[in-house]
Amino acid sequence: MTYLLLLRGINVGGHNKVVMKELKVSLTHLGFNNVVSYINSGNLIFESPLPQSVVADKVNQLLATKYEFPIVSLVINEYEYKADLKKLPTWWGADEALRHNALFLLPGVDRSYFDMIKSRIGEYDQVEFRDHVILWTSTLKKDFSKSLYSKLMKERFYKDVTIRNRNTALKLLTLVS
Repeated sequence: MTYLLLLRGINVGGHNKVVMKELKVSLTHLGFNNVVSYINSGNLIFESPLPQSVVADKVNQLLATKYEFPIVSLVINEYEYKADLKKLPTWWGADEALRHNALFLLPGVDRSYFDMIKSRIGEYDQVEFRDHVILWTSTLKKDFSKSLYSKLMKERFYKDVTIRNRNTALKLLTLVS
């Protein structure tokens, strides 16, 4: 089975530094095969015959023992990832002047926030909920402060997601295929 590992909040502004090359070696030592990383923001792809829950436990144990700061992660299998990024809405990526992101739902996400998001969506945001991700388009510069997306960082929900831009999400799709 091919798995995608998404890490939250690493290598941002020089904080919570994780060297991908070292993490790849550590994952290989755990018995995972064909470990590949994509860019420096915590995207790794690997293979394992183990069940997803066992893989997630092994990854979390590794992250907790190897790093002095907490790292929240999502392990998603290739089939889940492909299903979440199948039949994408035409608006997600259509206008290059807008921000197009994928908000991947971390384990333990409080899905009650979905109702709050749905109730607050206005003219500056487009949102589609999938099983493991929320596809989100918002303004990039002009009127950004008017978008709901601009206010997410202040919400508790923000800690329950790890965000990738559209290009990264689609590149990861090609890497798990």
